[in-house]
Amino acid sequence: LLFFLPAMQRITKTTQARTHRTQTKASGGTPSMAGPKLRLHYFDIPGKAEAARLLLTVGHVPYEDVLQSFEAWKEVKLKMPFGQLPVLEVDGKMLAQSAAIERYAARLGNLYPTDPWAAAQVDEVVAYVQELNELFIASYTIADADAKIKARQEVVAGPLKVKLDKLSSIITEAGPKFLAGSEKVGYADIAVFKYLSSLASGSMDGVPSTILDSYPVIKAFHNRIALVPEIKARYESITEGPKLAYKELP
Repeated sequence: LLFFLPAMQRITKTTQARTHRTQTKASGGTPSMAGPKLRLHYFDIPGKAEAARLLLTVGHVPYEDVLQSFEAWKEVKLKMPFGQLPVLEVDGKMLAQSAAIERYAARLGNLYPTDPWAAAQVDEVVAYVQELNELFIASYTIADADAKIKARQEVVAGPLKVKLDKLSSIITEAGPKFLAGSEKVGYADIAVFKYLSSLASGSMDGVPSTILDSYPVIKAFHNRIALVPEIKARYESITEGPKLAYKELP
């Protein structure tokens, strides 16, 4: 949610629901047969729900994308387990916390290993992505706009660079395989892709949308995942806004 807070504040759409069903041949998972009825509650932005949306899409797991408006949120909030979003409704039962939702979605779509060691390697990558995301948290408490931009530029030039250099090494070590030694696209790949797309979306003042140009290995990885058929189809009609960064980058 951190990357899209300004965009959230501009949304004035009424509460609506959209049912999203994958139709192309699965790249990572296998098409879902009879399964639980899923309703994913979030705002009409990528934010903290986009990784779950992608996991369900790539895994061919049908779900209803329930888009909440900020006008209705005060009332809806009272019905949510922790008073926050995203929440995944599973046959009427509510599952909160994005990490729990993502792992559940990954398992439903056959995008998360059953082997404990392989699963731990995926979790390792996902945890590293969370560390990357946390680098900017302190900047959100800075009231002065210029000071906020300066603080973020320092993060980009310092600690973020160190971590992105390491991510480049992780991707390089994977070689032709996907992350965490997988032979097919999986949860680790989608978690990294979602973070990189957010980072390059231009939604955060002080972080240029061209940031991945300085990391060719990472940019190539981003574009590899962006071209996964289900992911490419999901953003094919996008022509503006932060979701543009989820398409193949020029």
